[in-house]
Amino acid sequence: MTVDDTHRTTPDERPGRGAFTTRTRRLFLAWGTASTAVCLALCALAVAHPEILDRWDHVLQLGPDAWRAGSPWLEGPLVGISYAFGTVASAVATALVAGVLVIRRQGRAAAYVVVVIAGTSLVTSVLKHYVDLGRPVVAHPIIEYTSSAMPSGHASNIAAAVTTACVLSALFLRQRARRRLLLVVGVLVSLVVGLDRLMLGVHTPTEVVAGYALGVGVGLIAAYAVAPAARVRTEQVAGSRRPGSR
Repeated sequence: MTVDDTHRTTPDERPGRGAFTTRTRRLFLAWGTASTAVCLALCALAVAHPEILDRWDHVLQLGPDAWRAGSPWLEGPLVGISYAFGTVASAVATALVAGVLVIRRQGRAAAYVVVVIAGTSLVTSVLKHYVDLGRPVVAHPIIEYTSSAMPSGHASNIAAAVTTACVLSALFLRQRARRRLLLVVGVLVSLVVGLDRLMLGVHTPTEVVAGYALGVGVGLIAAYAVAPAARVRTEQVAGSRRPGSR
């Protein structure tokens, strides 16, 4: 990701720590649109040709029947992960992060966080209602949901959160090593959450992939639309250019 300290804004504002270049924002829009299109394509298949998704999902089956007999101790951690990355936890984390950003006078970044997480949840709910796909059938379910399965809400939420973190890290973290570490940790956490959905038997692989695609798509499109650059007032920038300032 590229940031530009001379990116033009309104007359009374200038970028603070940096703003994404026009080229980078266009890349956000392009990749975000492509990722969202993957989710919509999977949702469309679930409505028109669910048998195709069934064939794909049978390639990888990790439901409770695959591990319950040999590793019953996994049930507790899997349920814990499910609640830790659920809707309530996501809302609380979003409020805390947005609050910290507001306190640090990064209003646009805070707005970006809220738009991505709330927007992802809203679009996920709309798609679930439209697709209305039943949950995988499990002989002895560990957790039961009454909502539609496509796309996975947990997967879309964690993907949106990781995308948001990576976008903001490009603005606030100057060291590339730290940004890369954040990306690696974010991807690993996303994979753990997706694996959790499969092992609990509440989602299939295509439902998880659709959730991932949606979360990444909303996060990148919002980065283009909101432009969450840190900003300061013109007089602060002018002051920083006086003799003796860096």
